[in-house]
Amino acid sequence: MNVLVEAVGSPAWATLVPYLRAVATRIVALDVDRLAAGLYLADHGYIVPRYSEPGCMDVLVDICRRERIDWVLPTIHEGLGKWAARREALAAEGIRLVISPPETIAFCEDKWETYRFFTAHGIPTARTSLEHEYELIKPRVGRGGAGHRRVPPGEWVDMTDCIAQEVLEGREFSVDALCDLEGTPLYIVPRERLAVESGLSVRGRVACDEEIEAHVRRILSAARFIGPVDVQCFRTVAGLRFTEINPRLAGGVSLAMAATENWFVVLEKLFRGETVQPRSVRNGLLMLRHYTDCIVEPEAVLQ
Repeated sequence: MNVLVEAVGSPAWATLVPYLRAVATRIVALDVDRLAAGLYLADHGYIVPRYSEPGCMDVLVDICRRERIDWVLPTIHEGLGKWAARREALAAEGIRLVISPPETIAFCEDKWETYRFFTAHGIPTARTSLEHEYELIKPRVGRGGAGHRRVPPGEWVDMTDCIAQEVLEGREFSVDALCDLEGTPLYIVPRERLAVESGLSVRGRVACDEEIEAHVRRILSAARFIGPVDVQCFRTVAGLRFTEINPRLAGGVSLAMAATENWFVVLEKLFRGETVQPRSVRNGLLMLRHYTDCIVEPEAVLQ
């Protein structure tokens, strides 16, 4: 099976390679940076345009056809909606997309609409406004901590395409979930983010938290999600507060797989129409991320 992956410059991507090798006979990797390590850990790499560039999707679909791709694993926030809009057309060509429907992605990628979704379904969330009522300013659309800044109310700030949100203090959690092709959650794995560098979890622990799991199950039942989903929340002195839903693989999902089973193998079974019986979660399992080198000969660097 040929699998297409993207954003392979992230240090987290290398942690998924062993899991992906269990199902992929060939991994084709995409990135905008010719020095992204994942391009050289895969079987073949392509330097591709950014999603903001005209014709980007034409380039990506052409690669899928040329490489006879069976699966696409979209992971870039800016591209999720573009891939989802092409899901049925590509499926007719035998190219499977591991992705949620466009309408789900639409409210997940807009932080204001995510807040509205949380409040509509009784999910505890951070106080949020389109006006400068709170200190934390975030772009409505964006990923990670890009563009986040703290501006005390009363100081001027351009709120165009931004939200203001209360600052949350407490224990931070990312919750990895895996849904089947009908949207039923198979796994919900909370992991506490014990240490974060540049927005990426570098130390984590699988947490047994029934309250978090119950809220995430409600989130997943309130809209249709397919495949991997990452939900973020804080446990504050006032209780749980949910902040984001990312309908894609998260950077720390390797810990969730280590605590359960290989989710790529699960997806392969689902695509074949097999029934999957979820396993128990190994609570307390720790992830301690470390760096490793990818050595590349000069003549092998992609141009």
